[in-house]
Amino acid sequence: MITKYVLYLFLFSVTFTYGQFVPSSQNPKFNSSINPKYTTSINPKYNSRINPKYNPSINPNYSSDINPKYSSHINPKYNSKINPEFNSEINPKYNSKLKPSNGPWDGMYMFDEEANLIGFLVYANSDMYLLYDIQNKWKGYFVRSNSNFNLFSLDAEWTGQYLCSDSKNGFNLFNPNGEWTGSYVK
Repeated sequence: MITKYVLYLFLFSVTFTYGQFVPSSQNPKFNSSINPKYTTSINPKYNSRINPKYNPSINPNYSSDINPKYSSHINPKYNSKINPEFNSEINPKYNSKLKPSNGPWDGMYMFDEEANLIGFLVYANSDMYLLYDIQNKWKGYFVRSNSNFNLFSLDAEWTGQYLCSDSKNGFNLFNPNGEWTGSYVK
């Protein structure tokens, strides 16, 4: 009995330490209302308002004010305030609160189509989320552009990918062609 308890405690602490403990309110495996597979209103395949293929106002390819190629204020190459290389407050190398492996952090979780955890979005400030994979490796960052967030690599290159609001406290990830990747954030 004691060994089972110790094993559970160990597994919980390892899971929590690596930031992979997902609260049930943010876990689409336990809450179908936040899972696009079961809730059509947050699924861009069934809701054209949240799909950039059918709504040009949320598509950076058709709206220059949300495209970092045309708006320097949302491009970290031209705005040091949103570039972690030049702003230590949003750089996890200098701000340990921005690392999910360092204990409590503020942000969201990224899932694939099967509701498997694939990453973390750590809140850096009102205009940015830092993107980590499930091994807690920093992969890039999202910069706000109106209600979207554009994804940049660590060297400040726009990947062409972006998050669009799912209209219910989450986001869907789209590729540069405006196609839903199947990934989403809660």
